[in-house]
Amino acid sequence: MVMLDLIMGGSMKKTFVILCMLALFACDTGIELNVDCVLKHTAEHVSFASTLDTMELSIVNLTWTWGIFGMPSGDGVIIERMIDAGFDSIGYVTPIETLMTFFDTTEALSPGMDVTYKLLLRSGMAIDSICTTDFTIPEAQHFYYPDTEFIQITDSLRVEFSDLAMFEDTDIELYRTSFTELDSLLAQPLTDILTGLNDTVFSTTLTDTIAFIPESAIDSGAVYIIKISSSAMSGLDYITDTSIGLRTFIRLP
Repeated sequence: MVMLDLIMGGSMKKTFVILCMLALFACDTGIELNVDCVLKHTAEHVSFASTLDTMELSIVNLTWTWGIFGMPSGDGVIIERMIDAGFDSIGYVTPIETLMTFFDTTEALSPGMDVTYKLLLRSGMAIDSICTTDFTIPEAQHFYYPDTEFIQITDSLRVEFSDLAMFEDTDIELYRTSFTELDSLLAQPLTDILTGLNDTVFSTTLTDTIAFIPESAIDSGAVYIIKISSSAMSGLDYITDTSIGLRTFIRLP
């Protein structure tokens, strides 16, 4: 947030210089800016695939502060989104604050989709456009192996997955869940499954698309979740798009 602090804290002349410098690379960093608004966006797609069920969730985060003229007076900010043609109003953030944020998790979002968001300042009956940004939702992760929920392990568990373009390192994590049946796990909302991933029994980072989890990390009869997570940096450390894949299994005796 150092960049935003500089914009909000310096003199008008200094702020204008900073905005001009940022404009040189804004399109490649996930930041949209003008004299009214400095907006950053991040996108995440989560895919939980199994032979029993498939769940997917796309999450867009919009966070913005104000430009040269500082925080405006007004009632709130209207969020509009365009997927194919024409903007639809999808949210309203109030009151006006120094730093504002909005999350879009609607089912209309899907992996690889091009989306455009527009922010509009509402003040009484007046509505003025302040910032627009467009980007692409990350592609979905895909597991090639394991390809079933019930597996036998004699030495190690091979984890093989697809290679996503423009994504770099992949984090591999294995979690032991508190569930004893797959049906009970899959009945949970995807957001609850994600927040419940706490008991890490194995983790590694690699640039390849194949990993091996040692047999000693996996007990028979327990329900496990493999999580693969790839991120694409957009030039600044705090602007990252992420694709997450989840796969569940039980080790057979």
